[in-house]
Amino acid sequence: MEGSADYLGQLEAALEKRSQWLLETQTQRLKDAIISYQSLFDGAMAMLIRKGLLREDPYNYEQAFTEIVIPKDDPLPDFENTDEVSYRLAAFRRQLRFLTEEAGFDLNSLTLVRLKKISALVTFINWLDFGEGSTSPTTRAFARVFMKVRMGTDSMASQILKDCDIQAVKTIHQIRAMVAELIAYHRETWKAELRRKALVQVPLGTPDARVRKEEALRAIRRGFAQWVPGKPWYPALADEVLEEELSGDGPGMKEKVLASLAVVEAEEVKTTALPEGKPVLLEAVRILSRPHEELATALAILEENERLLLLENRGSAGGWLRRLLGRKAAPHTVERAYKVEYAEPGVPALKTEVIDFPKLLEEVKKKSSLMATLSSGKGPALRRLASTNEGQLAAFVDKQLNELLLIHRRLGSLNTYFHDRAVQEKKTTRGIKIELLAIKNSIVKGNQRRHDYKESGAR
Repeated sequence: MEGSADYLGQLEAALEKRSQWLLETQTQRLKDAIISYQSLFDGAMAMLIRKGLLREDPYNYEQAFTEIVIPKDDPLPDFENTDEVSYRLAAFRRQLRFLTEEAGFDLNSLTLVRLKKISALVTFINWLDFGEGSTSPTTRAFARVFMKVRMGTDSMASQILKDCDIQAVKTIHQIRAMVAELIAYHRETWKAELRRKALVQVPLGTPDARVRKEEALRAIRRGFAQWVPGKPWYPALADEVLEEELSGDGPGMKEKVLASLAVVEAEEVKTTALPEGKPVLLEAVRILSRPHEELATALAILEENERLLLLENRGSAGGWLRRLLGRKAAPHTVERAYKVEYAEPGVPALKTEVIDFPKLLEEVKKKSSLMATLSSGKGPALRRLASTNEGQLAAFVDKQLNELLLIHRRLGSLNTYFHDRAVQEKKTTRGIKIELLAIKNSIVKGNQRRHDYKESGAR
């Protein structure tokens, strides 16, 4: 067993060096890649929900999790399955959020069991076999609505989903490669512990190697819980240990294990020579923030138009009579929710939405204020963004883009609504076409910078 003891010393030294490298580079890279994937998927979902092809979680409840749970993927009903697909995708998003916000990414947390669950979770939507021919029912259903927009006439939405598709495939490959590295490390760590605590308890002196292996495997299995308490039993890995000890190829197998654990210079260069993506993302933030003044102007004009239209109540006969008699009108609240219509490219029928105007005003004013801070190129908000990792920064860009797209549509719908009412009532209102054009230009240019970042392969 002297040779085994020498090998165990080399193995443990290699594992120690490997664990340090994984902690310093790969675990954070894995988390960043999963955050990037979460951002991509959230952006695609926001687009499809906004177009009415999917819904927000129809069951609308939150759950507390202590471990990853893979959503169900059994066959869907042939018709009226939008709610069920939306529910599954919402459950998937909750699991991604749990993984990135609550699950640990240290080596102790990334056990073999959890790594296999991570692998299953990130491939729940099978982007590598994405389409109507996928073997996954949920992937097929998601691909069906995804491709309606991806191949539709809305060029901006199509480009966003095209970018999402391309980048999702790249990110999944990255995640799977890093998960495979971590699984390989944990496999060899388990085998080293088996050698250190269990193998020394079992004699390997029988002349017949095959008999020795079978007897040793049974003996190790019987004493495993006592020698290695609290650890799961992996028969295939125990078999590998005995193959390395007893087979004629044992020395070569051990050399391959040590070589696989070595932290070579090429790996270090690979992790440090990646293209720097932060400047591109920060430029996208500044571009998307440029039309803050146009947002403020558009709001002021829409408020002015609303006031003009609401004045009709003051000029009514009932109002004149109450003023003449000195009586006050009964208190009431003016309804400021407006049912507007808007067109979706590729969809012949107009869609409708009820917009709570005071709520929209508040949200857009906050957005305009934030954009003013970010567009200046300085200030604490931008410094905080610059200090985040690329995955979080990319997620912020996607969020800004989706929110601006929604604001642009709602402002345009309200502009049309107030104009049409003014024409009916023979009144004159101001339009916001110039402001809408400036916002749209920023969306197009910001999305192009986002596309440049993702095409560069930056993480």
